[in-house]
Amino acid sequence: MDTKLTESFTHHHRHLDDTFDEARAAAETGDFVRATEAFQVFRDAIERHMRAEETWLFPAYEAQHGSDNAMTSILRKGHRDLRGFFEEIAEAVDQADGDEAVALMGTVAQILQHHDEKEEQEFYPAVALLLPDPGPAIKALEV
Repeated sequence: MDTKLTESFTHHHRHLDDTFDEARAAAETGDFVRATEAFQVFRDAIERHMRAEETWLFPAYEAQHGSDNAMTSILRKGHRDLRGFFEEIAEAVDQADGDEAVALMGTVAQILQHHDEKEEQEFYPAVALLLPDPGPAIKALEV
């Protein structure tokens, strides 16, 4: 099995975690200029990540397992939910509402942990077997 896809997307998860943690720490200390900047960097990177999954990985998996399979249905819902939370966090940070931003970020951190675990342990290894060339998906993670 080619592990390049799994390794690349898992490594990108760690990068996203670090960037999110930076935004969260800034919001906790009330540094909303830094929180805004760090959260935007995180948001741009996670959007690239989700688009790469939605463009290359989900279709490859769905071609084999059908578009109504539980795995990608759950992951797609997770992406929709996360995007909603990101809007709420951006609004709280823009309004310098530290309590709201930190509370939302705590919730998102838990959601991301579970979402990432499912992808890393189940989805990536399965889709790596189905995607003959992971290069375009991996390249899409880059800035």
